Amino acid sequence: MASQSLRFYFVRHGKTEWNLSGQMQGWGDSPLVTEGKNGAIAVGEALRNVKFRNAYVSPSKRTQETAKYIIGSRKIPVQLMDDFREMGFGSWEGEYISDLDVRFKESRTEMLTSPATFDARENGGETFYELEERVLRGVEQIIQQEKKGGNVLVVSHGMALTLLLYLLSGGEMSDHRTKGTRILNTSISVVEYQEGKFNILDLNNTDHLDSVRV
Repeated sequence: MASQSLRFYFVRHGKTEWNLSGQMQGWGDSPLVTEGKNGAIAVGEALRNVKFRNAYVSPSKRTQETAKYIIGSRKIPVQLMDDFREMGFGSWEGEYISDLDVRFKESRTEMLTSPATFDARENGGETFYELEERVLRGVEQIIQQEKKGGNVLVVSHGMALTLLLYLLSGGEMSDHRTKGTRILNTSISVVEYQEGKFNILDLNNTDHLDSVRV
């Protein structure tokens, strides 16, 4: 007997104040701006006919707020999962990226182009190995909890989802920064899981954002 199909709807949180100001935002947090709220509402409208069994959400305020706008008045159970938090940037949290690119040029270049050798010593944050381990662990936990199949919503973050979706497509962590798709705010990516295999049905879709206005 074939196993039940489980469909993941991965959504990156709405645009935030730090996204607009160019500040590093991992475990740190800043509020959604109007565009981010409207984007999340648009996701909810785009997915209004999808019957979700559960929603799995990073505990960051920006992801929780995004999930709230997506779900709206629907009765969808929400489970907060640390495994879907953004990459931790340590002492770089809240710093302007343009400043970091000057002060920590080598480390920043390594982070952006060579994930396998980025060791996070400069900032005391996470490595990509650590990020890879936990996002895959999060997916496995959902698979174990959702044995009946169906649809689940996952609201997470840019770097976490960029890596995770590349891994689920069969890619390697070591080259996801150069070959992976950069996941945009309030984009929708759909992945089907069945019998141990993942199939990317939609990636980084932003069609629903065409009518969003600030």
